[in-house]
Amino acid sequence: MRLAVLAAAFLLAFAPSAAAQTPAPPPAAGDQRVTFGVRPATATAPDNRASFGYSATPGAVVKDFVAVSNVGTNPVTLKIYASDAFNTPEGGFDLLAAGKPSVDVGAWTKPDKASVFLAPRTVSIVPFALTIPANATPGDHAAGIVAALTTEQTGANGQKVAVEQRVGARVYLRVTGDLTPRLAITGLTGSYAATPFGRGDATVSYTVRNTGNTRLSGKQRVSVSTPWGSTVDGEALPPIPELLPGGLIKVTTTVRGVLPAGWLDATVHVDPVPAPGFTDLVQPAEESVTLSAVPWAALGVLAVLLLGIFALLFTRRRRRRGATEPVEEGAEHATAL
Repeated sequence: MRLAVLAAAFLLAFAPSAAAQTPAPPPAAGDQRVTFGVRPATATAPDNRASFGYSATPGAVVKDFVAVSNVGTNPVTLKIYASDAFNTPEGGFDLLAAGKPSVDVGAWTKPDKASVFLAPRTVSIVPFALTIPANATPGDHAAGIVAALTTEQTGANGQKVAVEQRVGARVYLRVTGDLTPRLAITGLTGSYAATPFGRGDATVSYTVRNTGNTRLSGKQRVSVSTPWGSTVDGEALPPIPELLPGGLIKVTTTVRGVLPAGWLDATVHVDPVPAPGFTDLVQPAEESVTLSAVPWAALGVLAVLLLGIFALLFTRRRRRRGATEPVEEGAEHATAL
């Protein structure tokens, strides 16, 4: 019987404030999954850190501890490993899929144990070492230390399914050196949807990309201005989530109630925000694009009205000419007699 593999990515809990404390969800009725968690620790017990955070020079070795807990009522054996982090298209924090090799902090982080056996409601403290290569690039690097369990279950159609549960704690490393914090706005486009009469809506799309080497979030706003200087601000936008170096997020928003002024300038402004605990000075990012905002429907109605008026005037003129020409001809005949 073929063995299918289900990657239970929804079980990888990485909320910023509770990433290190969130256990895998409790099982549903009839489900054989267990409940376990991962969090930073001292050599003897879990501590209150929300994540692992370090600043080190190239070539340094950082040693620390991770607590792996079995919250359930059944014994369990868990795999322990580290994996590189990346941003999802929505700006979320995620780790490489199981089995995909790491090349950054995930590869530099080595737990002392590849797996741990946990009796019910027990905790194991696992030491690990983070060895920064001598040629590590300056700036921020991110990964996660993962506890994973793979179990074989039977699917709805009777097939065997390998289900992987995994949870993790974030690891943030800042390698000392030249820092270049920067957010860039790319791919800025816009369009205008006019109404027959009155104001219309401008739709603006863009990508915010972390082109620097430090973690950054940000505050964003969009406005649309007319050639004569009036400006309409867009609705309040949610903050840009923390982007890792190279990370990006795509944004689309609509600015409503904009006059069809022939052409418009849509402007996107982003104020970068450094990662918690850092005070990097970062320049704002701003880009603009020109939109065509011709009220074609209204112009079409106006054109029809003008054509109607022109046709009416032309018809009246023709009628006047037709009414006067016979009189002039009769006058000529009278003179000849």
